[in-house]
Amino acid sequence: MSREVLESERLLLKPLSFNELLYINENQIDNIETSIDLDAISHSVKLAITKKLEKMKNISEDNQKWYTYWLIINKKDQVGVGFIGFKGLLSENGYSEVGYSISPNYRKQRIMTEALELLIKWADGYRECRGIIARVLKTNISSTKILNNCNFKVINSTEQEDNYILEFSRDSHGN
Repeated sequence: MSREVLESERLLLKPLSFNELLYINENQIDNIETSIDLDAISHSVKLAITKKLEKMKNISEDNQKWYTYWLIINKKDQVGVGFIGFKGLLSENGYSEVGYSISPNYRKQRIMTEALELLIKWADGYRECRGIIARVLKTNISSTKILNNCNFKVINSTEQEDNYILEFSRDSHGN
């Protein structure tokens, strides 16, 4: 997998390799080059990583960037504070679903908004990507705020969750 690192004013996004995800899942984070805030590795993050590992072991390394988590690194202290990534390759209609999580110690600082903006810019660089979708529980006010900050729009809702979309501007040739 290409080890392309994305950078903004305060953050680095580093795609994690299969082995790095495995280390996190097996509580061997000392084997990872960047230190990670332990509160960023919640039970739900571990469950998501387990699912990612299952999917990633059957795909080519070239496609892993669409499946892996990108470690969100706070440049100020060089600590991994959260995870963001897509849930797989683009769908037939050109969309991929995003998921993310951040340590409670780094919330309410617009870090996740900044990380999502970086990942959006990266995905927009792929002509075949028409946009990004996200599913959020209605009770998750913080995540709703992040998506709104990044110009996602609600496309439909159920009793428990809202489904969001961010569509990229493309001409009829996909540019």
